[in-house]
Amino acid sequence: MSDTAQAALRFLQALERLPKYTGIVFHGLPSIPRLAPARWTRGVTATRRDPRIATENFSTPAIAAIVTRTGRDIEPFSTHPSEQEIVLPPEVVLLEVARTSLPDGRPVVIIEQLAEQDPSASLPPTLNALVEQVQLTLQSALESPDSPITTRGKFVEPFFFLDEG
Repeated sequence: MSDTAQAALRFLQALERLPKYTGIVFHGLPSIPRLAPARWTRGVTATRRDPRIATENFSTPAIAAIVTRTGRDIEPFSTHPSEQEIVLPPEVVLLEVARTSLPDGRPVVIIEQLAEQDPSASLPPTLNALVEQVQLTLQSALESPDSPITTRGKFVEPFFFLDEG
């Protein structure tokens, strides 16, 4: 096994030891992805708890709001803790469950991770409540001042799926 492969394996093993993060996270999208039916991701996906930073101050054409159940909060280990980064491990199964939009019409794709639910997690109990919570979070972020962007492009990339060309 190469040094790079060993380093990647050690990184993934370290991620698995971190506590799971359950909640809604955000990822900026350069375009609207094709997410239905359920697909699984390749590699680690960087997301944020704060939609303003995930979208580089709402400069992206689209936004993904993701209900994660197995994300890992790496903020304590980050060079930029203010990024509030939650990473999704590789091969997370995602399913688009709804779409909404920002007041200016830009699409917001609401995605749910298909994984065992944590009964202690406080997620919205219905799809309508989830859409409402995403809209409220986005509205609050839209009303807040711009955030400094420390790592351009880190949270704004297409989702890559194993079965797409």
